[in-house]
Amino acid sequence: MQLSKYILAVICALIVSITVKGQEKRLYDFVVPRDGSFRQALDAANSRRDTTQRFRIFVMQGDYLIPTHGTTKGGDGNEYGDPRSYLKAPNVSIIGEDRDKTVITNTVPEPTWDNGFGRANPLEGIGRGDVLIIEKNCHGTYLQDIMMRSGMGDKTGRNIVLHDRSDLTIAKNICIWGYQDTYVSNNRDGRFYFEGGIIRGRTDYICGKGDVLYNKVTFQQVGNAGYLAVPSVPRRFGYVMDSCYIKSETPDVTYYLGRPWGKGTPTAIWLNTKVDTAPISHDKRGINGWADMSGGWPARFAEYNTFLTTGEPVDASMRRALFTDKEGNEHLNAPLLSASEAAIYTHERVLDGWNPEELTKNAPAPFNIVVAKGKLTWKGSDEALLYAVCKNGRVVDFTTTTSYKLPKGSRPSDIWAVRAANQMGGLGTPAMPKL
Repeated sequence: MQLSKYILAVICALIVSITVKGQEKRLYDFVVPRDGSFRQALDAANSRRDTTQRFRIFVMQGDYLIPTHGTTKGGDGNEYGDPRSYLKAPNVSIIGEDRDKTVITNTVPEPTWDNGFGRANPLEGIGRGDVLIIEKNCHGTYLQDIMMRSGMGDKTGRNIVLHDRSDLTIAKNICIWGYQDTYVSNNRDGRFYFEGGIIRGRTDYICGKGDVLYNKVTFQQVGNAGYLAVPSVPRRFGYVMDSCYIKSETPDVTYYLGRPWGKGTPTAIWLNTKVDTAPISHDKRGINGWADMSGGWPARFAEYNTFLTTGEPVDASMRRALFTDKEGNEHLNAPLLSASEAAIYTHERVLDGWNPEELTKNAPAPFNIVVAKGKLTWKGSDEALLYAVCKNGRVVDFTTTTSYKLPKGSRPSDIWAVRAANQMGGLGTPAMPKL
């Protein structure tokens, strides 16, 4: 009995020793590729019993081609390897080491099908060949510093990269690279938050239901006469783009701000938008800024303070104020926001009181970093979940303490650095010893 009490006391002491002011210090639950593949990491997250505790996946720098799993039927009626990966459990973080150097791509067949619009991939379409599907009830997903690319090429159909059916998803500084329907928000009651990062595409490449706040996101526009935001049924506010940048991938890019996917429900608001080139202002049908889609019309499509990269304001005075449905009925739209109207779209209001920006904050950077006597030491903070040890610009190990024994074979010329993780697992910038 006394021994059991002693063991319990030791365990409690160990827990206390890695917990400071209620902030638990712990390592990542799965490191790709050290512990297995990306699909195995998702399997581990999906199969755990206690989903109330956050499961943190770290993906080391590299190019990862996800093999197919099982089979699925294509639009041409043939069977193909299934390229889809699924997140099926809540409270999961997926953290990349470096957004532009940590790349995940799915494996798809060749575009051998004619889908009525020309050459297409037989697995094109929402939910059919997506890179990652976040399932319903998988609330609290956190993505940071990772790139996901569709294996389908441009102009081969709807090549969805991220398809989210859940709620309370945070995406910080990620890149999702597709062409058509790159990102799909697929929960009318969902709230989704993007901070920084890049979303790339040409046609309807942010589309779907629910309320999505895009904060300082770069929309990388491809090709001619493209369509950007295509919202459907909102929770309340629909798609709100705040202080974003519409970047032209090539100098010949032209585009519409969006088009309505629905009848009287789509809502898209552009606030303080920087653009390389202004949206299409007057096409051959006389349409200015916003395009048509299947006879739909918006609840409201509007903008405030759109400006060129030169700082010159974009003239939006003639933006589209009238949509006509298939029966010839006219539907009015108020395309310009006043300053007081624009002020309504605070982040807190759009996200209904949810504050993801508290979760995306970097942990304080390590300081007083010293390399001496075969050891790397530093001063840390209460807020850090863990520390990533970097050697010559690459993450090589992790620790919950503020020291690290250098491995055998280390050289005096090696450059060491430390990165602190926030409670979601996202890493801050590297801190290095002073020379």
